[in-house]
Amino acid sequence: MSVRPAAAPAAASSVASSAVLATVGIGVQGVAKLVVTVVVGRVFGTETLGQTTALLSLSVFVALLWPNAAGNTASRALAIALRGRRSDAAVNRLLGRSMLVSTVVLAVATVPIALAWGNGPGTVLGGVAVVVGYGLYCYARGAQLGYGRAGRVALWDSVTSVLALGLLVLACVARLEPFVLLPLAIGYTVFAIACWPRGNGRTGQQEPTAGVIGFAAWNVLAVVTSNGLLQLTMISAQVTSSARDAGVYAAAFTLATPASMLGQALGQVLVPAFAHRSAHGSLRSRGAALLVVGFAAGTAVVFGLVAALAGWFLPIVYPAEGAAAVADLRYLMVGVWVFTVGLVPAALLLAAGRSRQVASASVAGFVVGAVLMAVLGPVTGVAGGTTGFLVGSVVNLVAVVGLGLRRG
Repeated sequence: MSVRPAAAPAAASSVASSAVLATVGIGVQGVAKLVVTVVVGRVFGTETLGQTTALLSLSVFVALLWPNAAGNTASRALAIALRGRRSDAAVNRLLGRSMLVSTVVLAVATVPIALAWGNGPGTVLGGVAVVVGYGLYCYARGAQLGYGRAGRVALWDSVTSVLALGLLVLACVARLEPFVLLPLAIGYTVFAIACWPRGNGRTGQQEPTAGVIGFAAWNVLAVVTSNGLLQLTMISAQVTSSARDAGVYAAAFTLATPASMLGQALGQVLVPAFAHRSAHGSLRSRGAALLVVGFAAGTAVVFGLVAALAGWFLPIVYPAEGAAAVADLRYLMVGVWVFTVGLVPAALLLAAGRSRQVASASVAGFVVGAVLMAVLGPVTGVAGGTTGFLVGSVVNLVAVVGLGLRRG
């Protein structure tokens, strides 16, 4: 049976529609993850909420060590193959094998960390399952956006979120506290199976694989040093604070992190969209500069409203922890805004193949932020982690914007 070649998306109008669809999809997943943590906190208590949120943060952080970068690489490489009317079979095979190896390695590495945090066998199993499922999800999602299939991504994001929430209800009814992470893991895995890249159907000349792994490797450093700093704030709270304080911080963290998904959704669309156009990844162009400034202004309004209304909605969402978490959420939202704005110029640079420069620029922010967390965390508690995240994100934003104003 022949496979119909995937068509490259139209240059202008498809970027906006794809951004909306990708944002809707990742927003649905974010809501599902938020509902999971809310239900866990209400049904099983504050300490279980802290453990669950820490394991979710660990899964996101671990995915940055290859799956997320592989997804970014697939989105760019598959888009370039479409633009050049070449087969992407060789690229898919190479990245698929890399995902298989990384999934096994990262799953095994997660076990001793989860055990060291005092989790039981069932919770460890759920944590490892989320690591595997979320990693596969990141890769498959990036690949489908490379094909310009934001609609398909949004559909399966919605379907698997409903599936995960349905399974969570069953786990709560059966009082299966150790297995509350498995519903999310199953949802992510189903998405990956449904959206795994199966090629663009073209025959003949192959898209070259030279440089693909190198691009992904540099992208690992880029995403770890930018996105990873956010996840370290929750991990820092779990390690340096009491179980009660970590649970309160988890309430703020789970409501702040969905906001960062706006930038991630837009970035995932911009990489293949600008790769289709052979953009040079410079902020010197009027369009790129307006995109960054407009996004920064728009998200400042949205995030500011979240911070302003925190005292009202947090106690509703988390009756036990909400009032105590208001200050944490407001402080965290400042760092999340800075972090989110930095994702857009970074995406423009990645689309132009400048992952090495993005990685080099973001290392400074990560180092500064991580050092501040290590120094301030034991002294100031959860606020130390937020301070490290904020300062590190500022350093990273300045560095990435500076790169974007230079020619590649």
